[in-house]
Amino acid sequence: MKSVIILHPQQPLGLLVNTASILSVTLGSLIKDIRGADTIDKDEVKHLGVIKAPLPILQADKEVLNNIYKKALEKDILVADFTKVAQSCKSYDEYIALTRQYSTFDMGILGLALYGRKKEINKLVGNLKVLK
Repeated sequence: MKSVIILHPQQPLGLLVNTASILSVTLGSLIKDIRGADTIDKDEVKHLGVIKAPLPILQADKEVLNNIYKKALEKDILVADFTKVAQSCKSYDEYIALTRQYSTFDMGILGLALYGRKKEINKLVGNLKVLK
């Protein structure tokens, strides 16, 4: 299995980090056993487990993000999205209400998190560059 995050790179650094963190929390809450076991260091301090596999953060423009989203929805891939609509809201209740007013591709996708079979994920994102 493989997971990736894809972000629209033309956002300020703070919004990129925020989008990646939101998508990471969503993935982490849905994927069983994505987090490794806790560990203990030499001083007997416990360190909570971290993700067991790499989580690359890639970049794609609006058109490519939309295309990947459409294709991922047609496959057996877990897809989490973060949109301009979500970013504009001050509360989760507002987000829920506002989402009902937009169609999927009018919400302004800023980022996607994908989780699925490695081969399927690679088909969708194999040509994308790492976010820099």
